[in-house]
Amino acid sequence: MIRHMKITTLILVLALVAAFGVVACGSASDEDSAFSLESSAGYTQAAGGITPPMAPAPAPRPAPAMAAPAPPPTVERGESAVSGNAGIPGPPGAPGPTSLQVKTSSAAFDANDEESPTQPGGGQQAQTASQRRIIIRTVDMQLVVPSVATSLDEISDLAKRFEGWVVSSDRSLTHRGSISIRVPSDQLDDVILLLRGMAEEVESEVSTSQDVTDEYVDLQSRLTNQRATETALLRLLDRAQSVEAALSVQKELTNVQEEIERMQGRIKLLEETSAFSLVTVRLKLAPTEMLVDAGDDQTVSIRIPARFRATFEPPEGIDEFSFTWDFGDGSEPVFSSRTAPTIEEGKRVTATITHFYSDVKNSPYIVEVEMDGSGETGVTEGSDILIVTVTDIPTVEVFAGEGFVVDQGEDAEFSGSFTRPEGLTNVNYKWDFGDGTAPETGPVPEAATRIDTTHSYKDFRPFPYQAVLTITADSEVGEVEVESNLTVVVREKPAWTVAGWDAGDTGRTAVRTLSAVGAGLATAAIWAGIFSPIWLVLLGLVFVGRGRWKNRSGKNTESDTDEIEE
Repeated sequence: MIRHMKITTLILVLALVAAFGVVACGSASDEDSAFSLESSAGYTQAAGGITPPMAPAPAPRPAPAMAAPAPPPTVERGESAVSGNAGIPGPPGAPGPTSLQVKTSSAAFDANDEESPTQPGGGQQAQTASQRRIIIRTVDMQLVVPSVATSLDEISDLAKRFEGWVVSSDRSLTHRGSISIRVPSDQLDDVILLLRGMAEEVESEVSTSQDVTDEYVDLQSRLTNQRATETALLRLLDRAQSVEAALSVQKELTNVQEEIERMQGRIKLLEETSAFSLVTVRLKLAPTEMLVDAGDDQTVSIRIPARFRATFEPPEGIDEFSFTWDFGDGSEPVFSSRTAPTIEEGKRVTATITHFYSDVKNSPYIVEVEMDGSGETGVTEGSDILIVTVTDIPTVEVFAGEGFVVDQGEDAEFSGSFTRPEGLTNVNYKWDFGDGTAPETGPVPEAATRIDTTHSYKDFRPFPYQAVLTITADSEVGEVEVESNLTVVVREKPAWTVAGWDAGDTGRTAVRTLSAVGAGLATAAIWAGIFSPIWLVLLGLVFVGRGRWKNRSGKNTESDTDEIEE
C-alpha cells in the first residue's frame, strides 16, 4: 500500500512538471525552459520503494517545432515540421511528402545564419519562426460552362496536372454538377485563373483564408511536453517492482499516448490543409436563348388591377418551365410555373398575373418577366420587359334621380345627372328601364352633365321596376364606366267612372267575388269526394234507422185504433 502511494505521488509530480513545461514553452521568454527527460525520469531505488529525484539535471533543448529553412510564401517540399514524423502524406501518386504552407512577413532566411550570441543555436531562427504564418485557403466557385460532363473531366485533369487530386465529384444531372479538388497552395492562383478560362461566365467566386499559426505553435509545444512525459513514464514502467505499480504507470502512460496521437493527427491535418488548398466548383450548363414576349405597354390606375401574361417559344426538348414577374415598384416578385400551349404551334403562354400599383409618383414602371426552362436537351432562358404607366383614374359620380310612381301607359320622365372631370372623352349614356325594352343609348353633348328622357310602361305589376343610368367614357387609363339606378312603381290604369262609381273597379270586384265563391264550392266538392265513403255509410245508417222507426210507428197506431174501437 505504501509503495502504491509513493508511485501515485511520483505520477502527480511528473504531471506537475509536464504542466510547468507547457507554460514555459508557450511563454515569450528566449530562455530554454524545457525540462529534462533524464531528470524527470531519474529516480533512486531505496529499500521500501521508488523515490523521485531531488534535483533534476538540465536536459538538451528539444528540436524546433518548424523546419530551419524559411519557406517562401508558397509550399515547400521536404521533411515534416513535426519532430519524429515521417512527413505529410500527399495525394495519390505525389512525388513525396510535403511540408505545411508557410507565409512570411519578412525575407526568407538562410539555414546557415549566425547564431545569437545570447542564445546559441536558435536566436535568429526563433525570431524568423515567430514571423511565419500558417494559412489555410479555400475557394468556392460557381461557373457557367458549355458542357457539364466535359468541364468535370477537364477540372479533374487540371488537379492531376498540378499534383493534386479529386476529393469528390457529382454529375447526376445533365445541366448541373459539382467537383471538389485539392491543389498545392503555392499554385492556387494559377488554378483559379485556368478555371475562369473554362467558363462562359463566373457567377460567383468566394475565397477564404484561416490563420492557424497560434494553434499550430501551441500544439507543437504541448506535443513536446507530452513526449517528455511519455519517456519518463516508460522508464518508470521499466523499473516498476510490482504489478500494481506497473498498472498505475501503464494507465497514465496510455492517457499520455492517446493525447499525443490526437495532437499528431491535428498537426498533420493543419499541415495537409495548409499545403493543399480545397477548391469547390459548382457547374451550371450555359442556357440557350428563348424568345419571350411580355406583351404591350400598359396604362393602369391605382384603383384598377394590372394584368400580365407572357408568350414564349421554348426550344425542342424543353418541357419544364418557370417564370418570374418583377413589377418594378419594389414589391416582391411573383414566381409561378403554370403555363399552357396556344393554338399557334410551338408557342406557350404563362398564367395571368394581376398586380395593384399603389403609387403614381415613380411612374412609369419597368416590368420584367424572366423565363427558365429545362429538359432532356439542356436548359434555356429568356426575358422581356414592358412599360407600365400608372395614373389616377378620373372619378365620375352618377345620380339617376329619386324613385317615383306612374300609371300604366303614361309617359314617365327620367332626369339623371353626373360629374364630368377633365380628361374624359367619348362620353355616352345608357338608360335601361328594366321592362325588357331596348335601352336608350347615345352620346352626351360636350360639357353636358344631364340626361333627360321619357318612357312609357305598358304593363303594371305589383313590384317596382329598376331603371339604370350608365355613363361610359374614355380616359388616359382606359375606359370609365359608372352607373346608378332608381325604382319605378307602375299602377294599373283606372277605367271610366260615373258619379263616383267606377265601373271597372265594380266589375273587377264582382269577378273577384264570383271567383272566391267558385273556389269555395270547388274546395267543398273536393272534400266531399275525399270523404264520400263515410257519407255513404252514414246515409245507409240513416235510411235503415228511418225504416225501422216507421215500422214501429205503424204498429203503435194500429194498437191505439183497436183500443178505441173496444
